[in-house]
Amino acid sequence: MIPFRSKRIVYAFSIILIIIVVYNFGYYNAEKKYASHTISTESLIQISAGVDVLSTAVPILKPEQTNAEFIAAPSTIESSKQKPTVVHLAVVLSLSSQTSHIAEFYLLYESWRFLQNFSPLSQQIVVDLIVFCEQPSCHQLPSACIPLSYKKNIDLIATCFHEILDEKIVQKWSDYLYMTSIEFMLTKEYRKATVDYDWILRVDQDAVISPGLLIGLARKHPRKLYPMQFGGIGHGVTFTKNRLRDIAKKLGYNHSGIHDLCSTWLVNPKDSVKIANLTTIIGRHFLENEFGTHVPGIESLPAIGEWPKWWRGVTSLYAAEIAINHIYSSTLGQQHESPAIDTPSFAESSIWNAWHIHCLHNEDYFSKFKHRDELHKFVGSKQTDRMQQILNVTSRDKILFKTLREFETIKVNYNINESKVSVRDYVTALAWKKSYSATAAINLD
Repeated sequence: MIPFRSKRIVYAFSIILIIIVVYNFGYYNAEKKYASHTISTESLIQISAGVDVLSTAVPILKPEQTNAEFIAAPSTIESSKQKPTVVHLAVVLSLSSQTSHIAEFYLLYESWRFLQNFSPLSQQIVVDLIVFCEQPSCHQLPSACIPLSYKKNIDLIATCFHEILDEKIVQKWSDYLYMTSIEFMLTKEYRKATVDYDWILRVDQDAVISPGLLIGLARKHPRKLYPMQFGGIGHGVTFTKNRLRDIAKKLGYNHSGIHDLCSTWLVNPKDSVKIANLTTIIGRHFLENEFGTHVPGIESLPAIGEWPKWWRGVTSLYAAEIAINHIYSSTLGQQHESPAIDTPSFAESSIWNAWHIHCLHNEDYFSKFKHRDELHKFVGSKQTDRMQQILNVTSRDKILFKTLREFETIKVNYNINESKVSVRDYVTALAWKKSYSATAAINLD
């Protein structure tokens, strides 16, 4: 028999042996399972406060983060692939009850929808469309434009929203309805809906969104993305500019000498509200004090002024110019007046050079007025004639397909110099595609 003491030794030895086997088995499996993960305790990223890091690549900064410092060492977790930063932009506008404005909006909507075809940028740059509509225009929007009340948070899916424009705003500006396209940005509904966006693109209803905007917001475009950018189209002469600077000084506002700012703003949400607020204040002053034969300096002009010298019809542009120059007085320069914004719809330059296109009041094609006349003629013709016209211009569809094919090449290294599709051809193709789709729904004969 084995002595009792020896039994205890054997028993203890067995226990130790079992522990060693179990430990080695667990360690071996852990090594096998996590063989590629070497975890470091070092701090890998140093970044200024307020910047969210979702990638080890240099992030796409928000407008107010231009001076942020970003230093990132390569991740030691080899198998980790983090998603790129998603940029959220809201295209915002006010839509009046004028039937022509509603028709023009549908071209903007068509361009916004077509934007979703440019993957992967259309997933990395999420563009929503927010419409404040004067009734009954809300009832004439596409069914995909859902009430703004359904918007709880910004999403990864581009969505169209609408909100009924408060009738009090329409009444307030009954003497100058263009200002409703700015006043809506002061409503609590607008401020609540837009607070979490990175960018706001404030547009008119006769705008077209170019796929070049996605490249610009991704900071892969030859044109630099600044914290604020505005369209620049001449709407005055030397007299106009001198008078605007004088009025700004008279009212106690700074003016940096940046003129001809058009109606499109690419800014952050807070700044959009600031610009809108000051523009409405200055705009009211203009309407009450800066037009009429009794006003010194313009006694010889008609009561509404004279285009392009001094004209009441662009009061909102005059007021916004002073507001923008004052708000950004210490930083505003010519570089913030971007040729990529408010690009004329008749431009023969590349569609990829434009971010935002404006269908201006002109006769050069693409002209929204000429298109309207052609559309009336098209709708009034017989169904067989309409079908034949569609078959005769299939080249318009080819323009859109060509744009998509160009993007497949461009997205490799973002060289846009080889593009052949012009702004004019792109807008024309979209406009007729929209028109053909709409008339297809009323082919009743």
